[in-house]
Amino acid sequence: MRDALERLDDAGAFRMTGELRSANGDKAAFDAHLDGRGNCRGTINGAESVLVGDQVWTRWEDEDLRAAVASLSGNSIPPLDPVTPEGEDDNWTATRLLQGAYLVTDLPSDNAPAAGIAPVCQAGQFLAGAANSDADVTSGPAVTSRGERLRRLSRVQGPVTVRVYVPESGKPVAHRAEYIIDGNWSLSARLNNLGKPVTVTPPARNLQTVAAEQILRLFD
Repeated sequence: MRDALERLDDAGAFRMTGELRSANGDKAAFDAHLDGRGNCRGTINGAESVLVGDQVWTRWEDEDLRAAVASLSGNSIPPLDPVTPEGEDDNWTATRLLQGAYLVTDLPSDNAPAAGIAPVCQAGQFLAGAANSDADVTSGPAVTSRGERLRRLSRVQGPVTVRVYVPESGKPVAHRAEYIIDGNWSLSARLNNLGKPVTVTPPARNLQTVAAEQILRLFD
């Protein structure tokens, strides 16, 4: 397992594609490109998301905004209300503010949807750094994935379980990985493009933004 994770760590930049699952069963597909310096960009649940330092910028397509606002508020998607004036409806206000704009979130954030792609990127960084852990590694049975036989290697570090899938024979290159926080969220991902340079920059300053605090305050 150390060899597989060291290859990931040495690569610096890499790509993760997979699914993020919350404790309550919600799922979000993601495609993340990590630059090896703590930054990454990609999509999560269809939204464009960029992590640079301790800030995340996330922007949704207009047709996805009602669902995004419901997720940010922690509620189900509300029906369109023909009675309540639009200006008095918090969901409508949040949707209007986010239309065409990036939601800017300072990390850490207690609101998972507001954190955008950050949990995925941070899990990827943890995976790469786990090569230096002294925790014991257990080997599970081989599984078949996309016609390839892979061996599962697991390591537990406190509440975090890391699983890496490497070829049953040949070089120990990590093809898949799982990152699980006990009683919280988890992700499963395919790993590729190891060592392929990734450029991550914040959105241009002339683009519209709205602070996450401004949106979340609507639902207090």
